[in-house]
Amino acid sequence: MSANLSPWRVTRVLPLIAGESLDGYVARVAAAHHMPRMAQITEVTGEIQLHRPHASFCDDTGLEILADCLGIGRASTRLHSPLWSPDTRTLNFFGTVVSREFLQFSYRRFSPKALSMSAHHRGLWQVRQLPICTETWEYLEERCPNPNCRRRQVWRRTAGIDLCDYCAEPLTRAQAVPVPENMRDSLAMLVGLIHHDSDKRRIARRHLSPELSDIGGGHLLELACALAPVVDRRVATLLQSRSLCLDSNCNLLVPALAATWPFLAGWPGAIEQHVADKLNLGGIEKGGSTRKAFYKVLCDRSNPKLSPAVQKVLSQLFERCRTARSRGVTIAEMTKLTGADRPTLFRMRKAGRLPSFLALDGIRLKVLVNKDAVVPMVAQRTPRLRLIHAAEMLGVPTYAIREIAHLGLVEVVPVPPGRGDYLQLAVSRDGMQALCDKLYCRLAQPNDAHPVSLAQAMRKIGGRPKPWAQVFKAIVDGELTASLAEGEAPFAQRITIGSKGALSLPRFQPTKSMDWSGCMVTKTDLAEIMNIRPPHFSRHSEFLLGPGPAFREITMDAALHLARTYISTGEMSLKLHVYRRAVGNLARSHGVKPAARGLFRRAQAEQLIPGLSGN
Repeated sequence: MSANLSPWRVTRVLPLIAGESLDGYVARVAAAHHMPRMAQITEVTGEIQLHRPHASFCDDTGLEILADCLGIGRASTRLHSPLWSPDTRTLNFFGTVVSREFLQFSYRRFSPKALSMSAHHRGLWQVRQLPICTETWEYLEERCPNPNCRRRQVWRRTAGIDLCDYCAEPLTRAQAVPVPENMRDSLAMLVGLIHHDSDKRRIARRHLSPELSDIGGGHLLELACALAPVVDRRVATLLQSRSLCLDSNCNLLVPALAATWPFLAGWPGAIEQHVADKLNLGGIEKGGSTRKAFYKVLCDRSNPKLSPAVQKVLSQLFERCRTARSRGVTIAEMTKLTGADRPTLFRMRKAGRLPSFLALDGIRLKVLVNKDAVVPMVAQRTPRLRLIHAAEMLGVPTYAIREIAHLGLVEVVPVPPGRGDYLQLAVSRDGMQALCDKLYCRLAQPNDAHPVSLAQAMRKIGGRPKPWAQVFKAIVDGELTASLAEGEAPFAQRITIGSKGALSLPRFQPTKSMDWSGCMVTKTDLAEIMNIRPPHFSRHSEFLLGPGPAFREITMDAALHLARTYISTGEMSLKLHVYRRAVGNLARSHGVKPAARGLFRRAQAEQLIPGLSGN
C-alpha cells in the first residue's frame, strides 16, 4: 500500500467482521478513536461532503485512500462496499450484484438483540425490502428507544454502533417485534440468495427451481419483488415508494416476499398454480385482484426498470402462459366432450380433483383442465341408460337392474360427473337393448302351455327382493321356457310361465353372491318388495317410513327389514287364494291383529294362519 494515498492513518487498526457494512465499520473505527464525527475519516477521500459522510458513496479511488487510512486491505474494502456500477443501476453486495433500489444508506437500522450479541452493523440490515435480522429473527428498528429522543438513527456522530447517534441511549433497550415463525424458513432462503456467507448462498440456491439456477441472487430477489403484488396487491405501491416506512414494510411487504419463495422454488408451476387456485375461489375479493396483479406482471415483462435477466424470465413465463392454451380445455369444452354437468366440473376443478393450470387466452387469464385428464373421461363416454329408465324399459323395479348387472347380463357404464341418476348407476344402452332382443328371441308366442303370469307369481314371494334377474338369465340361457303376451303393459308384466310351482325352482331363489348392503332403492321398489301396489302404498308410507318427502330413497337393508316385519293383504290374498277384502276377517278369526290398515306382522301371521308360510 503506497504511503501517500491517505494524508494520515488510524492509530488502532480494527479487523473487519464478516458481513459488516462499510459504514458500520468506519463508524466503529471512529468511535474507537473518540472522533466526534464519522466524516473525520471519510473526508480523507476528498469527495465526501459533511452532510453525506457515508463510506458507501466512495468511488474506486476513494476506497483505496480509505483502505490506506484504515489500515486494511483494498480487497476487503471493495467486498464490503456497494461500489456503484458503471450503469448506476446495480450495486455490489458482498460479491452479489443487486439493484440499487434494494439498498438504503441514509438511515441506520438495527436489531437490539443482535447489537447486544455483537456491537457491529450488519450489511444485511441495509436491504431496503427486508428489514429483518436473520440472527435474532426480529424486525429492525431505526429510532432511539428513549421516549424523549425517538430520533431516527443516521451516520454522522460516532457515539457508538450500539448507542443513539444523538443522546447516546443504548439501542439494545429497544423492543423489537419478532418475525412470525411461519415466515422464517422462506425469508431465510430469500436472504440467503444475497448473503455474505457463501455456504448460505449455496444452500439457498440448492432449493431453487432448475429453471432459475443460472440467475444471480440479486436478480432473483428482484424477481421476488416483481411477484410480490401477486400475493398482495397493496405492496405494488410500496415497492415504488422511495420512503418505505418500517411499519408498512413489516406488515405488508415482508409477508408478501416470504410467500414468493415457494414461487422461486417451484418455478414456474408454483406461481401458476397459486393464481389458478385464487381464480378457482372466484369473486373479485378472492381471485380478481390476483388475476389483475399477475396480468400486470406479465405485461411489465419489458419494463426498462427491470434488469434484463428478470425481463427474460418473465418473458418466458408469458410465452408459457400464452402457449398453455393448447395443453388444456375449458370447463365449457370439457362439458361438451364428456357430457358431464358443468357446475359439477367447476366444483371438481376448484376442489383440486381435476388437474388444472393457468393459461393466457388473448388478454384474459383462464384456468384450464389438463387434456390428459379429459381423455379417459371422453373414452368412457358411451350411450347409457339411467337406472330408473332401464327399469322402465323392462318393467321391473330398479334393484332388479342392479342384480342384472351383477349377473353380467348388462354392462355398467361410468356416469359423467353431475349426471348421476336418482340412484347413481347407469347401464349400457346398447347392452340393455341387446338383453331385450335376447329375451324376445327366447320368449314364445302366447299359448296354453304357459298360463301363469310371472308378475302374479312374483307377488307370492314376500320378505325379500324378487328374483327378476335370475328369471331373465334363465330365459336367456334357455333354462326356462316362457311366453310373451300381447298388449301395452310393461315387458316383465306380459311374461307368462308354465307351472304354478315354479317358485320352488332354484332360479326363483335369492342370488347368494348379491350384496345388497349400501344399495339404495325407491319407495316404489319398497312397495314392490312388500307386494303393495304403488297406488295403495301412500297410505302405508308414513306408518312404514315416517313423515318425509314424497320422492326419497331408502337403503335396501331398511326395505328388507320392513318386508320381513310386515306382510300385506295383497300377498296374503294370493297365497291363501282368498279375496283380498276377506283377508282381514280371516286373519282376525285366527287371532292375528292388524299392525296397520292392510298390514300384519309377518311372523305372527305365518305362525297362526295355515298355508301362509313359504312361497
